[in-house]
Amino acid sequence: MARMKRTAFSVLELLIVIAIIALIAALLFPLFASARKKARETQCMNNLHQVYVAWSLYTSDYQDTAPIALDFILPYVKDRAVLVCPLDQYGGLNTDATAHAQTPISYDYKGLMFGNDPLPKPLQSIRAIREKDPNFGFLFCYLHGRLIYPGLPHPTEHAFCGKVLRVRRDGSIQAKDVPIRKTSTGAGSGKEGRCAWELLTDLPMPDDHGRDGGPEEICHGTIVCTR
Repeated sequence: MARMKRTAFSVLELLIVIAIIALIAALLFPLFASARKKARETQCMNNLHQVYVAWSLYTSDYQDTAPIALDFILPYVKDRAVLVCPLDQYGGLNTDATAHAQTPISYDYKGLMFGNDPLPKPLQSIRAIREKDPNFGFLFCYLHGRLIYPGLPHPTEHAFCGKVLRVRRDGSIQAKDVPIRKTSTGAGSGKEGRCAWELLTDLPMPDDHGRDGGPEEICHGTIVCTR
C-alpha cells in the first residue's frame, strides 16, 4: 500500500516562515520610511518652487518691489495647496501668515530683507546680510527637521531642529542643517531660536555680528541641537 504524501506544514515550519517574513519586514520598513520622507521633501520643494514663481511674478509686476508678506502673492498662486508642506499637520505652521492670508501657510517668509525703510538698530544687522550675500535665502520650511518638543498641539518653528529647506534669491532650493541655539539670562531662563545669519546665508559670520543685542544675539548662544 503506497504511503500518502504529507502536504501540510508543521507548526515549526510555519513559525520559521513567519519569522523570516518578520525579519524581511523589519529590514524593509526603514527603507520604505526613508523613501516616503524623501518623497514628501521633494513635494515640499516643488511647492516652494511654485511659491517662488508667484513671488517673482508679483515682484516683476511691481517694478522689482518684493512683497512684504506672503498674503500679497495670493492672486499669483493658482493652487493654494502649494502654500502647505506635506508634513504640516497643524493647519498652517506659520500662524501669523495663516491668520493674515486666511488660508493655511506652512512657510516662513523673510520680507524684512527686502524693505528699504529704516530699522531699529538691533534689526539692522539682519538686513546687512543682503549686502554681503545678494543670493541670500528668504523663504523657508522647517518641518523636515526633527521635532524636539513632541506633544505640542501647535509647535513653533523652533520646535524643529536640523534640516531646513531654503529658497534663495535666484530660486535655487537648498536643504541645510541650521542649529537651534539658546541664550541664558539666569535662573534657568533664556531665549531659544535660530541665528538669522546661519539661516539666511552660508557666508562666515563676522565676530561682531549680533554683539549689540537684539534678535541676533542668539547667534552667540549655546547650540541645543543640530539635527
